[in-house]
Amino acid sequence: MSDVARGCEESMTSHLKLVLQSLLNHPIVVRQQRRQLLQAFWIIVTVLFLFELYTLQTHSLASIAGAILIAIAALFPAYLWCSGKALGLPIFPLFALTYLWTHAIPLVSNHPKVILYSPQEHLFASVTVAGFLGLATLIWFNFVKTPPPLPPAYRAFNEQSGDKFFLGVLAAGVLFNMYSLGGWFFLDGGLFSLIRSAILGLNVLAVFTLSFYAGAGKFSRRTNQLFFALLALYMITRAASLLLVGAASIFLIATVAFILGSRRMPVLPIIIVVICLSLLHYGKAEMRAKYWFGSPNRFVQPWEYPGWYAEWVGYSLEYYKNQRASPQSGASSQSEEKASFLQRSSVIHILLLAQSKTPVTVPYLQGKTYTILPQLVIPRFLNNNKIRSHEGTYLLNIHYGLQTREATFTTTIGWGLLAESYANFGLLGCAGLAIFFGAFYGKATSWSLHTPLISSRSLFAVLLMSCAFQTEWSAGVYFAALFQATMVLVGITFTFMKAYKIKDFIDINR
Repeated sequence: MSDVARGCEESMTSHLKLVLQSLLNHPIVVRQQRRQLLQAFWIIVTVLFLFELYTLQTHSLASIAGAILIAIAALFPAYLWCSGKALGLPIFPLFALTYLWTHAIPLVSNHPKVILYSPQEHLFASVTVAGFLGLATLIWFNFVKTPPPLPPAYRAFNEQSGDKFFLGVLAAGVLFNMYSLGGWFFLDGGLFSLIRSAILGLNVLAVFTLSFYAGAGKFSRRTNQLFFALLALYMITRAASLLLVGAASIFLIATVAFILGSRRMPVLPIIIVVICLSLLHYGKAEMRAKYWFGSPNRFVQPWEYPGWYAEWVGYSLEYYKNQRASPQSGASSQSEEKASFLQRSSVIHILLLAQSKTPVTVPYLQGKTYTILPQLVIPRFLNNNKIRSHEGTYLLNIHYGLQTREATFTTTIGWGLLAESYANFGLLGCAGLAIFFGAFYGKATSWSLHTPLISSRSLFAVLLMSCAFQTEWSAGVYFAALFQATMVLVGITFTFMKAYKIKDFIDINR
């Protein structure tokens, strides 16, 4: 077969798959496919309701009503998606769901910083959050309620090269984690930051894509085994840094992708990983005190991982023994851990702070944290005096008296996008943020429809989905992270992907 004929056959096969994909994106078909997900949605809503009752520690009806209002607004996009009324990847539904644990639950769980504000302030903040989510949902839904026309062209891997590429990326991620923890060689700070951002972005794409195809049953048994082995190694090498959030985030991305591909919940793996992460969580304080603060940071080589984790688990088991031997001490420690978790996950107390002080005692920033965004585009190795990506967050904390400029070099107090928008322009800023993200996530979702997951369009949507989980990011951090990852994706698109055009398919069939 000649190269021209082979190319024509490949193009026809690709576009036949594209037409089939467009048929599968019909709302009626999507609703049938997501029937089990809709059932799971109602089960999860019931569990959340029971959990809300269990954690309910407030006697204020205004706070309770506010939490319910936020919960409804946060869950409604997920209902639209699970019911098949909204098409495409669930970028915005996942973004909206984060407001459950960052804004709704802290209102009724006696969060130490939330209870400093009155029930009336709770209700005003709740209406702000619900209004933001409601307006964003309305705009997003207009983009995803009907399938768009077939794209005139797109770039994508072919299936075999895509699988090999992403498996190679995941293996490179494992090696990079080992290098970072083992101190094998040193790079310039700016170059290291650039490489690190590129690898982290690529690994998000690799884990999501491979998990989706593993869930859909598209891999051979050998490829499945290789992928899950690499995923486990990636999580082990990432967690060995004593920062569990990286391993937890990558597992969350893998779980979401697997559920989307298989349309079922991987219950056993979730239970195993949650138990392991919970066990390590209670011993990380002792490990950090010994290896971070008690002495200079220690390099850990791959062959030392078994001993490293054995010591870590030993501290965790010692914690449990102490808890059983001294129930009061254990209860106190458990209370501190719970408070610490709520303090890390909550963002509504920051919104309450902004609404209580602005503009009465603190003036609006008038877009000051947004004007720095263009400066974040230039790579650090080209500009040694480049501002930090968290500069917008630091400006907010200094403006509201939460930190001094010197304190920002050691600690970061996260704000989140909604509180930042209020600090800049008040309720008008919140409405503008809703319009922007509703349109941005909606357009990106619609743009990725009718294209395979290993196309540049769908992979960009995956990048957005990974950013949607980041609840404490300010606009500067969001923009910088997304821009860096997008530039890496653009490079991959024009280096490794092939262009497919509908016009070619039409010409072949004439």
